[in-house]
Amino acid sequence: MRTRALDGLLTAGVLFLIHGLCPAHGGQYTGPGDVVPPGGGGGHGGGNSGDPTGPTTGGPAGPRMPSPRGPTTGGNTGPSTGGPGTPGGGRGPTTGGGGIQLDPDLTEWTFWWEFNKDPFIRLKEAVHSDTPQTGNDDFYLGNRRNDARDSMKPTDQQVRDEILPALKKAIDSTDQPDINSSCMVAMAKVGTNHPDFKLLDVFKPRLRDPDQEIREVAALSIGIAAIADEPEVKLLIDLALDNGDGRAVAGRSIDYRMRSFATYGLGLLAHAHSSTALKAQAFRTMQQLLLADKTSERNVKVAAINAIGILDIGTSTDEARQLLDEALQCLEDYYAKDLGAGEQLIQAHCPTAIAKLIGRDHDRAEHYKRLFAADLQEKGKLKRSGNDIARSCAMALGMMAKPYDDRDETKCPDAVYSRLLLDTYHDHRDAQTRNFAVLGLGQIGGELNREILLKEFDKGGKNQQKPWCALALGVYSFFRYERQNDAPPEGLIGDTLTDALKQNQNKSPTLVGALAIGLGLSRTTGAADLMRGMMVGNVAKQDMAGYLCIGLALMNDTRSIEPIRKVAKDSVRRDSLLQQAAIALGKLGDKSVADELQRMLAAEGDHNLAKLAAISSALGFIGDQRTIVPLRDMLFDSKLGDLSRAFAAVALGGVADKETLPWNAKLRGNTNYRAAVETLTNQGTGILDIL
Repeated sequence: MRTRALDGLLTAGVLFLIHGLCPAHGGQYTGPGDVVPPGGGGGHGGGNSGDPTGPTTGGPAGPRMPSPRGPTTGGNTGPSTGGPGTPGGGRGPTTGGGGIQLDPDLTEWTFWWEFNKDPFIRLKEAVHSDTPQTGNDDFYLGNRRNDARDSMKPTDQQVRDEILPALKKAIDSTDQPDINSSCMVAMAKVGTNHPDFKLLDVFKPRLRDPDQEIREVAALSIGIAAIADEPEVKLLIDLALDNGDGRAVAGRSIDYRMRSFATYGLGLLAHAHSSTALKAQAFRTMQQLLLADKTSERNVKVAAINAIGILDIGTSTDEARQLLDEALQCLEDYYAKDLGAGEQLIQAHCPTAIAKLIGRDHDRAEHYKRLFAADLQEKGKLKRSGNDIARSCAMALGMMAKPYDDRDETKCPDAVYSRLLLDTYHDHRDAQTRNFAVLGLGQIGGELNREILLKEFDKGGKNQQKPWCALALGVYSFFRYERQNDAPPEGLIGDTLTDALKQNQNKSPTLVGALAIGLGLSRTTGAADLMRGMMVGNVAKQDMAGYLCIGLALMNDTRSIEPIRKVAKDSVRRDSLLQQAAIALGKLGDKSVADELQRMLAAEGDHNLAKLAAISSALGFIGDQRTIVPLRDMLFDSKLGDLSRAFAAVALGGVADKETLPWNAKLRGNTNYRAAVETLTNQGTGILDIL
């Protein structure tokens, strides 16, 4: 099963459980698994239809347990074990005997939320500190710093003396692939060399492993660890470029998957450090892969674009400003190429990468807003077929335009972009573009966008428009509170969403989930009693109950701790709800949740893969130092079996994680997940799918 089968399982369950597609696989799912196009050209995200369901494959299979290599997951539930994952999307929508569609609707709000939720929930921030942290333009890049100290956060000494040596001992004492790969990613999350060994010395030999997935995990782990010594940086560059030095280390030519993960790893490493020289070194590699290297396959190009987007270059020095200009020009040059429909899926990643680099206030932001507005209206220099470009342009405008507070364009020049997104929401042929457009209005903010979103919510249909408008209203409220710490409560938004919840509590679980998140983000505590009652009374509807748990936690309703504890106890066989409830309890400061999760993980004879994934994922997210000793003991308890031991390593990595947000949150946030290639997202083996 390996780490991406383990960690992919931690991400692969919730949304498929939401849509009732398969037996539980456990844990948190961060995006659609069936958006990857077949073959080598473009994606099904294109086309000119409304695309109500998106490209789909058949429902995911349950985990299979072959021997002697140990457990693996089948095609759509996680990665393959001996080679690269097979692209999905080759089949049309799968139906049951009665013709009912079984595949998830990729236009639903849940996919966006699962990709973007980490900076909104900030679970470890809540667990490790009682001090609220405010946001800034680096929100989606995870550039938060929390120096507050709390007894639940592992100390540096615990990480050095207890966690790292245990992971090293485990990986050295067995060839079991699940344990080996889980320990590698866990050590990478720690991101610190031990006095007795370097992480690179653990990862580097495994670049030659006969198992491809082990090799890929080793390459990615170098980047996750983000140790910026010369050997680490050079090795990632050599692997990404597939040059002689890289081949000498790997003992073979570097395939496109390993090159892609090395490229993402290089971006992660450069993001973690302030050195402009290091960022420039990483950028030159990505630039070569995108513009000069004719051997770069589409996965490698998509990796290069997204890695440039997270370089976090800044403008504090002349050198940084020059490098940022070069990075922007590189992305614009590739975006402007007339490459035809086949590469538009790749080019679609440029608008969001550019927006991540410059935000709303850069001198060149206006140039790019005009460029993306023209392409969204199909008035650009190039004729763009399909919808991938339009989707990304809508997302980029949501990230770059300034709040819409005045209809007078002399006072509010960016009003034109909010009006364009509203027109796009009303008129665009593609449902996903419309959804990204209305969400963009919430991200932009401003009093007039607030009025627009309330009006559109009232007019919207309960299954399509209302959920996205509810989410947009929640996002609008969240960012308003972030920008103004003393902002008064959003009373009208709260009342509107509460009334809708009362009217729809027995009708549409999808809408109820969106309303719960919107109410949580808008801190509408007046709805807590209603939400709490609905949560307790609908445990069997685990998707809806799970989002009600999260909504209550987002509004910090501590009165919900006991009811959510009860929901968790009643959810032993409802794995996604168990995880959502555990995360909510951690967010609300429940000190007992980690103890209960650890007890459940160590239960003798429990080999339920989904349950193990959900529990270990929640333990890692919560990051309670009190779980270190029992998890370490589990790692070496042969009576528990390889799966439980591997999941203990996964949880230890989460507890000791150097970052407050998941390492790939900076890649997942505001990324056009519909323009997917295999190594970006395919449900289990893509960079966005792994924890």
